[in-house]
Amino acid sequence: MWECPACGQTFVARNMPHSCLVVPLDQHFEGRPPALRAAFDALVAAAEANGPVTVNATKSRITLQVRMRFAAVEPRRDHLRAHLVLKRRIEHSRLVVEHLEPDYYLHRFTLTGAADVDDELTAWVAEAYRVGAQLTAAPRQAGPPAPDPPTPGSR
Repeated sequence: MWECPACGQTFVARNMPHSCLVVPLDQHFEGRPPALRAAFDALVAAAEANGPVTVNATKSRITLQVRMRFAAVEPRRDHLRAHLVLKRRIEHSRLVVEHLEPDYYLHRFTLTGAADVDDELTAWVAEAYRVGAQLTAAPRQAGPPAPDPPTPGSR
């Protein structure tokens, strides 16, 4: 893991693009309906049900991170604009999906209250958590299986 010397945020690779303008988490919810903070807290609780989560609050957004960032939230006046990073595309009416090369899919959705973090979203959060922990394998390419690695002493 690489730690930015300016802001202290950690990343899986050196010099990843990010904002060094770290702000207090509560600042994102000032002047907004309490239901938005409840929705955010429910999303974080769904993520933490899978293990430890680092919450990074910068000027423009809040990210959730295990090893890599797997979710983000941008508070708006009356809703949260959020996304999850998955290794597959999910077709669903509550999601807008963007493909990120080479093999990630950004799933955008909105939250207006804690009830929006239902069983379906919680399952997607668990899947995104595994992506953030880098526990998911890249999709296999078609073709014959790779040969077994040579054993020590063999040629």
